[in-house]
Amino acid sequence: GGGMQGGGMQGGGGMQQPMHQQGGMGVAPGPGGVPAPIDINNPMFQMAASSGVQFFDSGHKMLQSNVQQYVSMNLLRYYFSVDTPYVLSKLRILLWPFTHKDWKRAKDEGSLNGYLTPRHDVNAPDLYLPVMAFVTFVVSFGLHQGWNDSFTPEVLGKTASSGIGIICFEVVLLKLGFYLLDGPPNRFLDFFCYSGYKYVGIVLNTLTFIALGRSFHYPLVLITGIAMAWFMFKTLANA
Repeated sequence: GGGMQGGGMQGGGGMQQPMHQQGGMGVAPGPGGVPAPIDINNPMFQMAASSGVQFFDSGHKMLQSNVQQYVSMNLLRYYFSVDTPYVLSKLRILLWPFTHKDWKRAKDEGSLNGYLTPRHDVNAPDLYLPVMAFVTFVVSFGLHQGWNDSFTPEVLGKTASSGIGIICFEVVLLKLGFYLLDGPPNRFLDFFCYSGYKYVGIVLNTLTFIALGRSFHYPLVLITGIAMAWFMFKTLANA
């Protein structure tokens, strides 16, 4: 489990590498190495913001119109059955899992997949946080490209495609690992949730780099990387 997550974080972290390259997602330093103020009136930034909104809307419509062909809506309702207390508790566990003690999922024989829904069990996987974190990452990447006057509409699509590709690759590896190790059966959507959780840390790292620069970014990458590896290890060990 820890090895899988380490690969996932490397994959996610690879998407952040342009941040450190000239002309990529880097922040132009101001006096004393502090990131320069962002000009929201920049036409390139405004175009990126508009494209980001369109990307979010089109993605939402695509999910609504196409996902029913492949996944039962009752099953999707299970993974999106969250509330504010669950989201806050899950974020705390994702970002600092070291103090969480009970990792076992609570069973419910009367439910669709034999477990309590996320809103009733903080250890249950959900799709709400991974989807929101992934979309936030893609949009923030595009916005920052706009701030650097290097945005093109294709940026959002390419970033989303590479991110989805990484998730699918990790899901296949996780499923194969559980099969080879004779692990308990897990739904593919469970693995999509586990793989997608890494974008919570990636978003935090990205926004920290944008706002505070590299001196805060690098230590945070180390902390969130260790946290996500520990979360995956404990979660998969108790799956």
